Amino acid sequence: MGGGGTRVQYSPPPVQKDDSFQKYLEYQQQKERDLEARAQQERAEQKAKEDARKASGQAGYAGLRGGVESQLRQGLISYADATSQLRDYATKYDLTPPEQDVAALTKTYTEELLPGRRSTGISAAYQELLGREATAAEKSSALERFQQGYYSNVQDLKESLTKSTEYQDKFNQNYLDNYYDTMFGKQTTDESGKRTGKRAFTFDKNLLPTYATATKERAGVELPQFKEQFVGTPTEIEEQLQNVRDTRKYLYSAGLTNLQGEIDKETQKLKNEGTKEIAKISAQGDIYKQLVGAFSF
Repeated sequence: MGGGGTRVQYSPPPVQKDDSFQKYLEYQQQKERDLEARAQQERAEQKAKEDARKASGQAGYAGLRGGVESQLRQGLISYADATSQLRDYATKYDLTPPEQDVAALTKTYTEELLPGRRSTGISAAYQELLGREATAAEKSSALERFQQGYYSNVQDLKESLTKSTEYQDKFNQNYLDNYYDTMFGKQTTDESGKRTGKRAFTFDKNLLPTYATATKERAGVELPQFKEQFVGTPTEIEEQLQNVRDTRKYLYSAGLTNLQGEIDKETQKLKNEGTKEIAKISAQGDIYKQLVGAFSF
């Protein structure tokens, strides 16, 4: 063979670059960008909703304020309810606290509405509880007590009136008086119309039992003459009624005692007659024995 043979050269296969990690990083980065974009969109949408909600609340606030003031003027809501509605509405829609409007509402209430309502309440309290109009001095005194805080509302004034002498003289204020009215009748009044604390109780003396003539003579007791009407305090009337009860009890007891005495007398009479009959029969028996003994056979 010649020295010039064919040389075969082998080339190694090209080395393929491993970019899987790079691709993974790119995927994660893209995912984070997508998430951030979505989050930004959601925040934008949420902000739009909040802005729309606040705008809606702001737009409706004027109407609410007008409605609250109207209801307050008509007496449909209290001053506390009115101010609470304004503040609660502002909180709900994240608005600036409406203290300026609350101050204006307070001025309207205290200067325009409250004096008239208190005056009306004072008149109504006197009419309802005492049945008359309040005098100028009484109105002035009540208004002063409202302004000084002694009365916080008309109910406080009413409770004060029920403790007055005039009210006590005109009406019964406690359960016991009402009970006595039911049991013994209404209280009597003097010439000036003031209640005396006394009542007139009517009693039918025909309901009492009476003595039989013989029983009365044997008893030797004179019964009181009860009037057909007792006038006095509840305690005095109770005492009189107790006397009636005791008298009734005594009369029935006397009647039963008399009846028992008659029964005992008749029983003893029968016993005596029976004893006499037995003695008579015994004596006759002795005679018969003697006669029979006289004949001896």
